Amino acid sequence: MKNIKKFLSEIESLDVKLWVEGQQLHYNAPKGTITSTLLTQIRERKAEILQVLRQDDVIQPVQRNQPLPLSFAQQRLWLAEQLQPNSFTYNEPVALRLLGYLNIELLEKSINEIVCRHEILRTTFTTIDGQPVQIISANLEVKVSVVDFSNLPENERETKAQKFAQQEAELPFDLTKLPLIRVSVIQLSQEENILLITVHHIVWDGWSIGVLIRELSTLYRAFYYDQPSPLPEIKIQYADFAVWQRNWLQGKVLAQKLAYWRERLGNNLPVLQLPTVRPSTEVKTNRGASQSFLIPANLAQAIQALSHQEGVSLFMTLLAAFQVLLLQYTKQEDIVIGTDIANRNRAETESLIGFFMNLLVLRTDLSGNPSFRELLARVRQVTLEAYAHPDLPFEELVKALQPERSLSNTSPLFQVLFVLQNTPMPSLDLPGLTLKEWFWRNDTARFELAVFLTKTPQGITSTWRYNSELFTESAIADRRAVGIAGMASHFETLLNNIVKQPNARINSLEILTEAEKKQQAMQNNKRKAFNREKFIKITPTSINLSSLNLVKTTYLQAGNTFPVVIQPLADDVDLADWAKSNREFIENELLKHGAILFRGFQTNTVKEFENFAGAVCPNLFGDYGDLPRTGEGNKVYGSTPYPADKAILFHNESSHLHCWPLKIWFFCVQPALQGGETPIIDCRKAYKILPAKLREKLAQKQFMYVRNYTNNLDVIWQDFFRTSDKSVVEDYCRQAGISFEWYGDDSLITRQVRPALAVHPQTGESVFFNQIQLHHIAYLDIKTRESLLSLFDEKKLPRNVYYGDGTPIEDDVIAEINQVYQQSQTSFPWLKGDILMLDNMLCAHGRSPYIGQRKIVVAMGEMIHSNNIAKPKEEEGSIC
Repeated sequence: MKNIKKFLSEIESLDVKLWVEGQQLHYNAPKGTITSTLLTQIRERKAEILQVLRQDDVIQPVQRNQPLPLSFAQQRLWLAEQLQPNSFTYNEPVALRLLGYLNIELLEKSINEIVCRHEILRTTFTTIDGQPVQIISANLEVKVSVVDFSNLPENERETKAQKFAQQEAELPFDLTKLPLIRVSVIQLSQEENILLITVHHIVWDGWSIGVLIRELSTLYRAFYYDQPSPLPEIKIQYADFAVWQRNWLQGKVLAQKLAYWRERLGNNLPVLQLPTVRPSTEVKTNRGASQSFLIPANLAQAIQALSHQEGVSLFMTLLAAFQVLLLQYTKQEDIVIGTDIANRNRAETESLIGFFMNLLVLRTDLSGNPSFRELLARVRQVTLEAYAHPDLPFEELVKALQPERSLSNTSPLFQVLFVLQNTPMPSLDLPGLTLKEWFWRNDTARFELAVFLTKTPQGITSTWRYNSELFTESAIADRRAVGIAGMASHFETLLNNIVKQPNARINSLEILTEAEKKQQAMQNNKRKAFNREKFIKITPTSINLSSLNLVKTTYLQAGNTFPVVIQPLADDVDLADWAKSNREFIENELLKHGAILFRGFQTNTVKEFENFAGAVCPNLFGDYGDLPRTGEGNKVYGSTPYPADKAILFHNESSHLHCWPLKIWFFCVQPALQGGETPIIDCRKAYKILPAKLREKLAQKQFMYVRNYTNNLDVIWQDFFRTSDKSVVEDYCRQAGISFEWYGDDSLITRQVRPALAVHPQTGESVFFNQIQLHHIAYLDIKTRESLLSLFDEKKLPRNVYYGDGTPIEDDVIAEINQVYQQSQTSFPWLKGDILMLDNMLCAHGRSPYIGQRKIVVAMGEMIHSNNIAKPKEEEGSIC
C-alpha cells in the first residue's frame, strides 16, 4: 500500500481538494474525478487522512533561513505605508499613570525581556524580489526615554504631558528600521509617572496590550525581588502564524470564505450620508479628535436586561440602537458598519504579541419600519453569521469586492466603526505602584467616525473618535451637521426610549432631548411666519411627483425578508404608473429578495393587473400552453386547473423545458374562503441546505422529465402545443432537444433531460431549479398514486421524473429533497387585490388546497433560454 503522503499527493495531482470539518472529511473535485474506486480508497484511509490534514492545521515553527511572508493584515498596513510614507495613522499609543516609586532600570529590563521573548517586536519589513517580507533581528535593546516635568509648576505639568504624549503618538515609524516600539516615562513628580508605549500597528493590536501588561507585571515583580523570569518559553512566534495563515488561507479554503462574504455583502455597498460639515470626498487628512461620554449605570442595566430578555448580547442591542440613530440621520435603510474582533480563535495565539485583529463588515436591512425588537432579531442574525465567519482577512474581502475607491481617507467598505471593547485587560501589579488609566486625546482618525464602548461599574463609557474635518465637537450653523456631543446625547436619548418601548417602530423612536424639541418647535413657528409673509411673492411652478416617496417596504414576519412587501403610502397611488418610473427599484428588490408582494394598491381588475405587469416587463409572454386563457386580458392566464382539494406542489415554472419565464405575477381577484395560499420556496436557500453529496449527484446526473399527453388525465398535446399537426409537434421537439414517441390512437410521450441545479443569469447565484415535486410520482398522495399505478404501467404515467440516464431516483433522495422544501418555504393568506411577483429562478411556487371560490390570474414575462444558463461548476461532497 502506498504511504499516505504519496497517496494524498496523487489525489492532489487530480485537482481533488480534501478538508476536515469536525469529524467529516469533505472533498471538492472536477466532475467525474471521484470514481467509485477512489472513493472507496479514501474511505478506507480516512483515519490516516484526518491525521495528516489535522497536522497541517497546527501552527508549526518554521525555519528562519528563508523569506518570511507578512500576514494578510500586515500586508494591508505595509501597502498603506507605501502609499502614505511617514504617516502616524497606524501608531498605537498606550498611556498608563503610575502612582508610587517607579524603578526605571527594572522597567527597562522588563521591557527588553518582553522584546526578547516576542520576535515581532524585533521585526522590520522590506522587499525581496518585489514581495514584502519580515526581517527578524536576533537582538534589540529598547531604551526607556525619561521626560522630567516635575520642576514645572503643578498646574502646567498635565498640559505639558498631554502635549508630549500627542507628539510622541504622531512621530512616524520607519518600517525598515528598528525599533517599531518606543517607551517613554513622563515624570510629573517623584511619586507620579506616566508610562507611554507607542507601537506600530503592524506588530501590535489591542489584545497585545493585555499580553504586554501581563508580562510586564510578572517580570517587574520578579526582577524587583531579584528572581529570574518565571514566564514559560513561547513555542511559536507571530512569523510562524503568518506562514501558516498564508499556507492555509488559499485555494478551496479561501474560496469558501470569500463565497460567504460575497453573498452576504453583495455589490454596491451603500455610502452613508452622515451629518457632516462637508462631503467626505473633500477630506484629505486623518486629523481627528475624540470625546468621551458616560451612559449612566441605571440605563446600562436596563439595556443589559433587555438584551438578556431578547436573547442577544449587549453589543447587538447597542449596535441595533446605533443603526437606528444612523437611520434617523441619513434616512438610509441599508446600513453598513464595521466592527473589529480579536481573531484569537486558536489557543496558541492567545499569549502572542502581534497583529491578529480583523475587521468584520455588518450590513443590516432596516427597511419596513420594524419594531426595535424585530430589528434586534435581524441584527442578531447578521452578527452571529459574521462571528461564524471571522477568518477572512479584511484586505482579502476588499480585494474580492473591489469597491470604488474614494479620494477621501474612508475605509473602502465602511465609514463608521462600532466596537464594544471586551478584550481582557489585566491589572498592572507592580511592587510599590498603583495603576490608573490616563485619559488623553489621541487625534488620529482612521474612519470618518469610530465609537468605542466599554462597560464599567459606573455605566457604559462611549468614546467617539472622529475626523475633525467632517465633524465638530458641538452643533454649528449648518442645520444638517450634528456635533459629536449632540450625537452622543441623541444616542443616550434613543437608548432611554428603546428600553421604555422596545415594541415601538424604529421610525417613531425619538432621539431629540426635550430642550431640542422645544427649540425645534420655536424655529418651526418662526419659519412658518416668515413663509406666510413671503407666500404671496412666490410664482406658482409645477413640481415633479415621480421622486416623492409614494411606497414603503416591509415584511410579513419579523426576521423573514422573503417575500418583501411593498405598500402604498397614499390611497391614490397608481401602481402601473409608479412601476414605470421605478423599474430599476423593483428589479433590484426582486433580485435581492426573490419575491415581492404588492399589497394595498387599488388594483381591482385583470386589465389593471396586466397594465402593471406590462409596466415592469413590456414584453409579456402570450403563448403559454400549460395554462388556460382568462379572456379578460391579452396576455393573462387563469391558474392551473387542478382539483381544489389537492395541493399543487412546488415547482419552478417550465424548468423542465428548454425555455421559461424569468418573471411571474399572480393577481388575487378573489381569495378562497379557506386555504388556497400560494406557498413559495427560496431556491437559493434550498440549494445551500441540500447536502453536499446530493448537490454533486444532482449536478452530475440531472433530471429526465417524462410526460404522457393523454386525454382526460393531463393536458392533451393539441392544447399544449397549440396545434393538431403532429409534424409541427415533432419539429418543435427536435429543436428543443426533446425525444418523443407516438403510441396508441393519438397519444404522445416526451422525454427531456434538464438540469436540477442552475446559476441565476443576473445574480450569479446557484439555485435549486426544477419540477421534481410536480412531476415525480412519489410526491402524489398514496391514494392517487395507488390508483394511477393500478390503471397504468409506470412508463405510461401522465408524469414522472428519473435521473438523466433513465435510472430511478432513490426514495431517500426524494425524502431529502422533500425536507429541503419544507425548510425553505413561506406561505401567507391572499388578500383581494394582492399581486405576488416572483423571480422564477430564485423562487419556486405551489398552491394549497382550498374551499370556496378562488380566482388567481397569472402573467409571465422575460422568457429565457436554457442555452443562456450556466450550471454550478464545482463538484463538492462529504466522504464519510
